[in-house]
Amino acid sequence: MTSRVVLVRGSRAAGGGGGCCSGDIRPFDGGGSHAHVPPEDPVSSVYRALRQELPPDVAVEVVSPSNWLWLVPELTTAGRRRGLRGAALRRSVRAGLAVESLIVDGVVLASGGLPDPAAAVAAVEAELALR
Repeated sequence: MTSRVVLVRGSRAAGGGGGCCSGDIRPFDGGGSHAHVPPEDPVSSVYRALRQELPPDVAVEVVSPSNWLWLVPELTTAGRRRGLRGAALRRSVRAGLAVESLIVDGVVLASGGLPDPAAAVAAVEAELALR
């Protein structure tokens, strides 16, 4: 079975008046257009580290918590496979729906804040080694 690592990202912070990616606008910066610094996204650095360190048969996916129609059944099925029922299953699903969560085959390793990339890789590798 192929393993699946899921990163639940937060909002993209699209604010009004901020250019194409809501970055600071510096008009006509030598190229005749604008340039901006892309906003820092903790999910992207964890994703890149996981993709670099994990074998190719491990799927690494980034999803939005607004995609709950996919997340809830995925987390529920995985929780039931692990023997969770009732309140424990509800807590696991709720933790997996939190912004900046790290999930490996339905097991929520981090909820509400991602670890730094090296710690995320170590946690995922440790969870995958248990299988």
